[in-house]
Amino acid sequence: MKIGTAVLLAGTAVAGVGMARLLQEAKSQWERTEATLARNQLDWLTQISTDPAVASKWAPAGMAVEEYMGLMSANSLLCSFSLRDRLGRVSKRQRDLYASMIMDSDVARRYWDKFGHLRVQEAVGDPHAEQFNDALVRAADRVARADRQDGPAPA
Repeated sequence: MKIGTAVLLAGTAVAGVGMARLLQEAKSQWERTEATLARNQLDWLTQISTDPAVASKWAPAGMAVEEYMGLMSANSLLCSFSLRDRLGRVSKRQRDLYASMIMDSDVARRYWDKFGHLRVQEAVGDPHAEQFNDALVRAADRVARADRQDGPAPA
């Protein structure tokens, strides 16, 4: 091998390693930013789901403060789940499983019925967020179908 070729190959290898390092650093920075933003949102949701004075200022007109606090607690769970999903810590199979487990909860379904459309609107144009919401929609639909088949609970 000629010396010039060897130098060129070595330079290419060093540049490749440098580029991989830059890409990894960019990914790490993105993950830190996502986690920070999620932490801020989760802190807010903790306040609104545990402090009636705060919740009363934000509850939609006509909704009981206690109900709103419960719905925001469900929102907090969905936000934590969403963060894990965005960071790649959840497989598609796990996403579907966790979505089903969450939607088995009455308060999560009530949250989704009242505010799910906002999550869907926020996700437009973000394929990953759209897939996440699709899993929640499928799980909510599954529970609703099961409820219709079972009929009303005996009194």
